[in-house]
Amino acid sequence: MPKITVITPTYNSENTLDGTIGALLKQTFSDFEYIIIDGVSKDKTIEKIESYIPAFEAKGVTVRIVSEPDKGVYDAMNKGISYARGELIGITNSDDWYEDNALEAVWTKYTDGKTDKTNSMIYGIERVWKDGKIFNVQRRGASFISESVLPHSTFFVAKQVYEKHGAFDLSVKILADYDFICRCVSKGVKLEEVDVVISNFRLGGISSSYFDFYEDYYKIQHKYGFISDKKYREYKYLLKLKKLINKVKRRW
Repeated sequence: MPKITVITPTYNSENTLDGTIGALLKQTFSDFEYIIIDGVSKDKTIEKIESYIPAFEAKGVTVRIVSEPDKGVYDAMNKGISYARGELIGITNSDDWYEDNALEAVWTKYTDGKTDKTNSMIYGIERVWKDGKIFNVQRRGASFISESVLPHSTFFVAKQVYEKHGAFDLSVKILADYDFICRCVSKGVKLEEVDVVISNFRLGGISSSYFDFYEDYYKIQHKYGFISDKKYREYKYLLKLKKLINKVKRRW
């Protein structure tokens, strides 16, 4: 059985997959399996993935490809989690990529004798890219959970945590990853940090819409008690007002 499972959800990802896959092939830790959940891509995503299979096999890594309709990226992630055999599960999107020592760093932390293997999520530092350049480096740890979205691209979650607390809530359209982390922490799951860059995140994707993002964000903040009922009503009103102003500006 592999120690780690890495999951990549894809849909028409032919042009961005090289970096994601190339980073996995350069990992200093090779006891992992790779699961790709594809939403029936219309380009050559599947062919591209298949072209890398011999390189993964040479590294001793098993690749599993599932291509079928899904209900979006979080549904694809949930499918991948259901297939996972590793003790520790990481998710890297098809336009993001891990640092070469990412898997080694998280496995070292996971097996340090101090981390609760049945009740932990391990995360690290995220490097953010925009227009081909480094935009910022994000180090938002456990103490920021009530104030900011955490860098999900760096998270590796113990399989037993998913088994105990479920995976991503598909009713949360944009920030189901933040909702999942908050849900787990509210139930006593431990967040364990590694002090290295784990993942490179390219700005874009489903969380890019300002209004959709903050609609989910405030809802989750309220759901887990980070903001009061009054503050939540205020934020919803302000968001609605901004949306209306934005709509009027576009017309003019």
